[in-house]
Amino acid sequence: MQEYDVAHEIIHDDSPIHSVNDAKGFYEISQTAPVLIVKTEKGYFALIMSGDRGRVDFELIKEVLQCEKVKLASRKEVLEVTGSEVGSVPLVGHLLPSVLDTRLLLQRFVYGGAGETNFTLKIDPREIERVSNIVAKID
Repeated sequence: MQEYDVAHEIIHDDSPIHSVNDAKGFYEISQTAPVLIVKTEKGYFALIMSGDRGRVDFELIKEVLQCEKVKLASRKEVLEVTGSEVGSVPLVGHLLPSVLDTRLLLQRFVYGGAGETNFTLKIDPREIERVSNIVAKID
């Protein structure tokens, strides 16, 4: 994070938080920002989503990425392309082209993966937008 000069906080979690359900009771769901990796015919993309969005609308993702096929990457693929396990993919620093859920920009801070199990990144979502390779946004 220092290489990006981004104000942030790394929070140590007593138990792993790998999903929005795991975050309940610790963080406001609207402030959680899971990173999902999808595979398309154009390559891999990171979806930086608001935890209160619910299920991913793959038709919408196909439309914004102008792809014919979009599916979640396998656990093995996620590890290969990000260096992190599913549920621990960092909000920033993964270098994948990304789709940003603009609902996150309504929050002062969001909480998401820090790249390692048992750690959560707290960051201003505008910083995610600033230092990431955002190729599309969804409302």
